[in-house]
Amino acid sequence: MSMIEDNERLIELLNEELGLTPYESKAYMALLLHGPLSPQGVNQKSGIPRPRTYDVLNGLLGKGLLVEQPGRPTKYAAVDPQVGLEKMITEIERKMLRQIEEKRSTAARLSSFLSKLYSKSSQASPEEERVWVTRRDSALIARYSEAIRNIESEFVIADASKEPPEKAILDAVEHVLKKNKTVRVIRQITPDWTLDELDRYEELIKLGDQIKWLKYDGLTYAIFDKKDTVLWFPPHPSKLTVWISLPSLAAILYEHFEALWKKGQPVLPVLRKYKEAKA
Repeated sequence: MSMIEDNERLIELLNEELGLTPYESKAYMALLLHGPLSPQGVNQKSGIPRPRTYDVLNGLLGKGLLVEQPGRPTKYAAVDPQVGLEKMITEIERKMLRQIEEKRSTAARLSSFLSKLYSKSSQASPEEERVWVTRRDSALIARYSEAIRNIESEFVIADASKEPPEKAILDAVEHVLKKNKTVRVIRQITPDWTLDELDRYEELIKLGDQIKWLKYDGLTYAIFDKKDTVLWFPPHPSKLTVWISLPSLAAILYEHFEALWKKGQPVLPVLRKYKEAKA
């Protein structure tokens, strides 16, 4: 009974985890258990419908899990699973990469046109005070990074998080620094950061990113051109994010930022101390 249960579990795993069809999984298990079989033998040992046997075997051949043994009748044998399954996964990876590249190409073609529509609708909307409430997810990070890239003169952030920023954010900061825009950051850097994360931060400092180290556990906020503000509510990192287009609020928080800025110390010595410890 346990052997039957084991076989059923293996068939289930082949279906759910490796993407074989139920008939392919049953035929494959029959060949692993009983050795080379004719199509009729596969049909008898696996219980799959006779009209489907050749289609199923051809499918397994195409996945690299079986070999054909010529003769009368033709027989089919399983390839060593360590070889066959690895080959199948490699082929799946190749197909997935091709699909991703096709989607990336389509997105690149569409983005220019869609951006024009977005720009037109944004310009058509009257300037007004707006509040957006969202969650910190990939869509928020994308929008946040876009806002950094689009600053006119200055972006500042007081960050209570001890985690390094996402790559998309760092890329956006690098983009604006190369356009001679001002970026100022108040935050902590910890020994938990990897050497790569510390190196990337040092690269941004060399480009002109002004960063001060401060033991700060207050409200995390970012200000764009003294107009728009993004707030992250504690505990940090918080899932709740509020985006407010309200210059009067931005002005108040900007004063708070300047007070913190005076208390901060240059981050470069701290950063290099952690790098030396990891070297």
